[in-house]
Amino acid sequence: MNAGKYINLVVTGASGRVGRLICELAASDEARWELVAAVAHPRSSRLGQPSFAPADHAPVITPNFGGPCDLVIDFSTPAGAETAIQIALREGAALLVGTTGLPEATRQVLEAAARRIPILLAPNTSVGVAACASIVEQAARLLGPAYRVEIVEAHHSRKKDAPSGTALMLAEAARRGGAPVEAGQIHALRGGDVVGEHTVRFAGEGEYVEILHRATSRTLFARGALRAGRWLVAQGPGFYTMADVLRGGGNVV
Repeated sequence: MNAGKYINLVVTGASGRVGRLICELAASDEARWELVAAVAHPRSSRLGQPSFAPADHAPVITPNFGGPCDLVIDFSTPAGAETAIQIALREGAALLVGTTGLPEATRQVLEAAARRIPILLAPNTSVGVAACASIVEQAARLLGPAYRVEIVEAHHSRKKDAPSGTALMLAEAARRGGAPVEAGQIHALRGGDVVGEHTVRFAGEGEYVEILHRATSRTLFARGALRAGRWLVAQGPGFYTMADVLRGGGNVV
């Protein structure tokens, strides 16, 4: 890994909304980051174009990357995540995967790769969502099985996976706390331009408790990814989550 003050960064999925934000934020902080490549699908209409504005400061978007880097951040598709894995393994770089809806085969590839490099799989890179997951686990443990869990998530109409990876993560947090959560207790809404809303309700006799996270801008995912990535490059090989970032002091940029 880079022993200097900045991190050499490759972003895969750079033509997407979050990918572009990551590129822009990283490039605006030259004391901490060196954006060495912006990668997109070989059939992307944005190949050869600047990864963000102003164009004179932006690497052009390419279909692949070969060269030294410290960190690969992926916000793309399952196929793009495979490309990110190949780049990270080839360069011995840390890898943060924010792509959701990964098939089980890709998850197994990630787990195998984690024996060689540090990997963080984050269906949501919001620090607030990571904190909510911790709170959900604790609430499930404190309230007990008498409180039924229901999870409702809402996203824009273009989101492909349903339920969201974040909703599934929150369900798993509730299960760790001892609450039974079946698939029918997770509800997905799609429509409009909603960035992301997740509500976990614990319903008991005479009362209910709700834990809500509402994303108002995609910038929070980009900032969270860079924050987590900066923590990840200092770790050894292994499979990590955003909860590990919070426990390890990853809230300090």
